Amino acid sequence: MKTLTKTFILIVFLFAEITLAQNAFEGKVVFEVQEDGNENVMNYYAKDKKFRMEVPDKGGTILFNSNELKMFVIMDEQKMYMETPMLPLSTGSGGGTISKTGETKNILGYDCEKFLFTQKDVKGEAWMTKELGAFMFFMEEQQEMPSWQSEVLDAGYFPLHVTQYNERKNTKSIYNVIEVTPKKLSADLFEVPPSYQKLDLTGGLGGLEKLIGK
Repeated sequence: MKTLTKTFILIVFLFAEITLAQNAFEGKVVFEVQEDGNENVMNYYAKDKKFRMEVPDKGGTILFNSNELKMFVIMDEQKMYMETPMLPLSTGSGGGTISKTGETKNILGYDCEKFLFTQKDVKGEAWMTKELGAFMFFMEEQQEMPSWQSEVLDAGYFPLHVTQYNERKNTKSIYNVIEVTPKKLSADLFEVPPSYQKLDLTGGLGGLEKLIGK
């Protein structure tokens, strides 16, 4: 996540064929991601298998509709949006592993279990709960989903804190949920404003990058 433009164009939710529990989380989650010396705070909303991701300081929004397998990038300044089909799930084959430690603790009112994971040259630890429904991991376009994330996704866990380390045991990235607010959400949050114009992508993502970067 070196810049907002790169983050918002490349961050993509990779959806597996998942049926969320009937009591799946509905509401707002605020989390911060620290990586490469940068820190971004993001808002994550969930309702009826629809998801919304915002970066408040940067003014960007992405909508995900897992029922229709579509993603929408919303550009409020330009009153435009981009529509694209969801990418198929691609699970990495790098020999990643994940294991429970048996440790538990309460984070923000939710019972969490501690996991240790490895994937290629990355190791880390994650505190996760099953009380919020499955989390849709986000990652950069054309990257494979690490095996440990796929396992967690299938099991219905939601991570509240994840720390990744490189091979030198230096912290590589930190993902931390700082606020969880269960509440009823308006369906309008997950819809493209009707007055917005659809962006023609015949010119590729370069044009979109310029628009978002303004």
